Amino acid sequence: MKVVTRIYVLDGENIPVTITFKRVRNLILRYNSKSESFSASAPLFTPISSVDKFLFKALAKMKKKVKKKPLPYEDGKLFLLGEIKEVGELEEGEIDAYYKKVGLPYLKQRVAFFEQQMGVQPPYQVRMRKMANTFGSNSKKTHRLSFQTRLLAYSPEVIDSVIVHELAHHFHFDHSPKFYKVVYAHCPDYDKWRKKLIHHEYAR
Repeated sequence: MKVVTRIYVLDGENIPVTITFKRVRNLILRYNSKSESFSASAPLFTPISSVDKFLFKALAKMKKKVKKKPLPYEDGKLFLLGEIKEVGELEEGEIDAYYKKVGLPYLKQRVAFFEQQMGVQPPYQVRMRKMANTFGSNSKKTHRLSFQTRLLAYSPEVIDSVIVHELAHHFHFDHSPKFYKVVYAHCPDYDKWRKKLIHHEYAR
């Protein structure tokens, strides 16, 4: 198996694609909506010229289908708990700092609420930080829950669904049917809120 990264220029945009050469029959292009990245699989010993030709055409088709992720902040306004709030001009780093300042007390309160509802003991430490590929994580080693700073852009119901998901890992550190039984017991509309999260639908 061999892994290479190639950069393709499409409409003036540089698009990196991670290509894995392995024992497959066909060339396949994939898009990861969470990381907004492209990857491809190619049969072993496929000439790079053939790979380039295929991927350039496939990228052109796929780019039309991929929706650009909307930002939670624009022109002095940002989404906070699913509603638009006037905050003035903020730099990139200031956006996350704002969410952390406002959001950490809110998240701690909601985590404590669901810990009581779900019978989770002892209480978890809660923090917020920039995370590229996930909205929340549960560290068994440190007994800490971490949440993406921009999770606070979403509605309270969406945020609650992420909290329930991470606390459910207290009982089952996997994504088994038993795990989801705990999730749905405390968040019956989990699938609905998860869909909003994945599609970056901030508004309530």
